[in-house]
Amino acid sequence: MKDIRKIRAEELKLGNFAFMDLTGRDSKEWIGQPMLFDGVVFGFCLSGSFLFRINHREFRMTANEVFICLPRHLFTATGCSSDLSVKLLLVSPEYLYALPVSFGFDWLKHVEASPRLPLPAEKIADLTALYTLLERYDTDGKQAPPIRDALLLPFLLIIIAQVEPAATASGGSKVSRQEWLTRRFFELMSEHFESQRQVSFYADRLCITAKRLSAAVKETSGHTALEWLNEAALVEAKRCLRTTDLTVLQISEALHFSTASSFVRFFRQHAGCTPLEYRRR
Repeated sequence: MKDIRKIRAEELKLGNFAFMDLTGRDSKEWIGQPMLFDGVVFGFCLSGSFLFRINHREFRMTANEVFICLPRHLFTATGCSSDLSVKLLLVSPEYLYALPVSFGFDWLKHVEASPRLPLPAEKIADLTALYTLLERYDTDGKQAPPIRDALLLPFLLIIIAQVEPAATASGGSKVSRQEWLTRRFFELMSEHFESQRQVSFYADRLCITAKRLSAAVKETSGHTALEWLNEAALVEAKRCLRTTDLTVLQISEALHFSTASSFVRFFRQHAGCTPLEYRRR
């Protein structure tokens, strides 16, 4: 097995996103190469087919399909046809937080259930056109950033709008107990993460122990329940720091931290800087 190719969001170039093309003719370079990215990977297939894994789950993708790989999920392509053409867009969490629309957390739980999405051919054509324009404006020109912002938003909306219907359509298939628990955990988390960051709260709602819930979520998603809860709180904190004038105290109260200092310690531990340092950046 090849070494895991780790890509950090801060390594991405202008605009906090990057483009990658996967083609059948270059398959020797990327087949079997695990990739771990701390942002979100959006991919859409124009032709051919390929096999890939997200963490432990196997998928097959063909033309007119899209996939989404969530932060810190291990993505590995395992095979492809000779005529494959896949476009990847790697987006940093920071960039998503800064967009004028909040996507919430519901789409995350649906992506966990169904990361591969079929799209009508006309929507794939729209994604291709937007992707081409995004590449064209991936420069350091003065007007490029607002143009990229304007182009990326419809690109994401086209894909994310399909997440829930795709998950609903596949809902009739049997899932394991661990997968069911993980889905229910994400449903509860989307409702309560601002006020409840104790795994025991969610475990009690599901009538199991905290240890069993965390093990189920870890097996299914690659991360423990506590890691997801901390990530959700961090995402919301960063969004508030970037897009509002709320003080650190007000944000800590909104996220139900006992004190502002405990919120600062939490933020520094998970973001590597204080909330005010993050806001100044």
